[in-house]
Amino acid sequence: MSYTMEVNVAKNQVIVRAYGLTEGDVPSYIADFENALKKLKPGFTGVTDVTGSPTVLSPEVAALLAPTGDLAIAAGVGGWVYVADSPVWKMQMKRLFGKFAVHYPTYEEADAYLNGLSNQSVN
Repeated sequence: MSYTMEVNVAKNQVIVRAYGLTEGDVPSYIADFENALKKLKPGFTGVTDVTGSPTVLSPEVAALLAPTGDLAIAAGVGGWVYVADSPVWKMQMKRLFGKFAVHYPTYEEADAYLNGLSNQSVN
């Protein structure tokens, strides 16, 4: 599998780890993403960790995945973070997902950022 997708219902969060998505992966990725969204409540957060991916997304894969941003927005995403250590990844995620393309070099920093968002909505 070129990705994993985990839903943490207690944290109202989806965690994606990408390891090199191909065009063949996209249909199952989108189906998994839609299923994940059904388990989450509005205000949910997400993390996509691409540090394990050897390459950035091809233009074809990026185009096929672009609708996932709209799906997340329609489901009420409260924040999304990318764990990326490459400037090219950062640029690609920014182009695909705009204001939700916040980047941190480590998962721990990304998680701390999202925890801060959750705390803001509670206070």
